[in-house]
Amino acid sequence: MHTKNPYKVLGRLLLCYVLCGSAFAPLSFAALHEPALRLALSPLRKKNPSEKRYSFIRYDANQLVFPAGLSPAFQRLFAKIDSLAQHRSEKVRIVHFGGSHVQADIWTGEIRRRLREWFPDCEGERGLIFPQKLIRSNGSPNFRVSYSGHWKGHRNVKLKDPTPLGVAGVAASTADSLAELEITLTGPGWLDYPYPQYAFHRVKVFHNIESKDYEIEPVGLRQPCERLVHEAAGYTEFRFSESLTELRLQFRRISGQGPFLLRGLLLENDAPGFSYSAIGVNGATLRAYLHCEHLAAELSILSPDLVISSIGVNDTRSRGFNAQQFEAEYEALLQRIKSAAPHAALLLITNSDNLRRSKQANANTLAARQAILRLAQRYRAAVWDLFEVMGGLKSFTQWQRAHLAKRDRVHFNHDGYTLLGELFFEAFVRAYQTYHHRFAPTH
Repeated sequence: MHTKNPYKVLGRLLLCYVLCGSAFAPLSFAALHEPALRLALSPLRKKNPSEKRYSFIRYDANQLVFPAGLSPAFQRLFAKIDSLAQHRSEKVRIVHFGGSHVQADIWTGEIRRRLREWFPDCEGERGLIFPQKLIRSNGSPNFRVSYSGHWKGHRNVKLKDPTPLGVAGVAASTADSLAELEITLTGPGWLDYPYPQYAFHRVKVFHNIESKDYEIEPVGLRQPCERLVHEAAGYTEFRFSESLTELRLQFRRISGQGPFLLRGLLLENDAPGFSYSAIGVNGATLRAYLHCEHLAAELSILSPDLVISSIGVNDTRSRGFNAQQFEAEYEALLQRIKSAAPHAALLLITNSDNLRRSKQANANTLAARQAILRLAQRYRAAVWDLFEVMGGLKSFTQWQRAHLAKRDRVHFNHDGYTLLGELFFEAFVRAYQTYHHRFAPTH
């Protein structure tokens, strides 16, 4: 017997109430703009998947492991969080590298949301973003993108593309005489979007600054703007007297024939809190990030306190996977990261379990996990053993059966990524609390 979905029925009742009104609670036009009513008009929120316990998840493994002990870098990181907790000061900057798991920004978006909720009176900032819509790819729902002009995409996975890429791993170029890009940061009240909105009053635009063919100009502003050109660092900076949540940039050719190349935008403010830059490229491997010649220079500008790496799934799915080469390339990337951010703490995430196209277990994940554990020991990094937390080899099938993963045998769905974000946040907070109780100075 077919039964109606109770969520759809309730949604229709709410819509009927809003459109038809009520004799007991008449609605005015002005009321339609109240935040509470905007929430009622949006789709009903699903139950958070983290509220359910799953038998296949190894919750006892959900912790950060420090194979070589708590490094000075992690002590500095946790001391900064202490200062944030006690004095509402400090900016804790986090950069997270990955592949498609990160590009969609659902997993990392959930971590960003939970970090913001941890200290709700500390706004923090959005950090580095790239408008993936420019290159016709999927991106973060934390901001909307509109643009004009013809743009060409460049990705680090295209190893034969000579375009110089930066820390974002992607770029967009245009040869039009005039092009525009508009960024609007979203927040609660917009289509039931659960994540916080971030304001900014500084924007650093990473681009091919060595070319003098284009001029960048913010348009449609109602406030003064200061422009600073940092040629050596490779970006143009705009400073605003008041905070913004949206910005329209115009790229106008002033000479020559060369293209304009956009490598990313860093959105900043002076508010204490967390800055969480999620950097992901669909299909990216370790070699793809090593292909980014400006990665170290731009990472140093982001000045991270913590660098998280969840790269490697695409490496292990290659037919030519070689464990020794995997470890060597991972080490080369870690060395580049350490050269750019020598005082940053390192956190390595083991590869998620995944299946071959034949639905067989991907045994390469086991070798990659061992390599990551060795590198963590060597570089005094922390490890979040996602492979173990998921349930180990062949656990992906159980995530599929629980409606937490997709049929493609490698990606999670929205609920699955949300759950990963919750699990990681819990492990991170537990590690901080352990430090706080054992090592933090008493007052």
